[in-house]
Amino acid sequence: MFLPIYQALSKEQKDINPEEFIEGFRVFDKDSNGFISAAELRHLLTALGERLREDEVDQLLAGMENGQGLVPYEAFVQRILG
Repeated sequence: MFLPIYQALSKEQKDINPEEFIEGFRVFDKDSNGFISAAELRHLLTALGERLREDEVDQLLAGMENGQGLVPYEAFVQRILG
């Protein structure tokens, strides 16, 4: 799956460090358990910085959310960086 967020990132930076993204998500990991709220992640992706459309966010989050409405952000970073 070739996602717009990856395209935007790869244009700006050739050496993308996944750990930098993971560190950024840790700020939102209130329980320090490796998860971020899917609702909060959706808000971040649609309201801040390079805003994504709802359908783009749906693609990114497809199959990532657990039964408690949480997304494992390390796996999410792996998905967007391929």
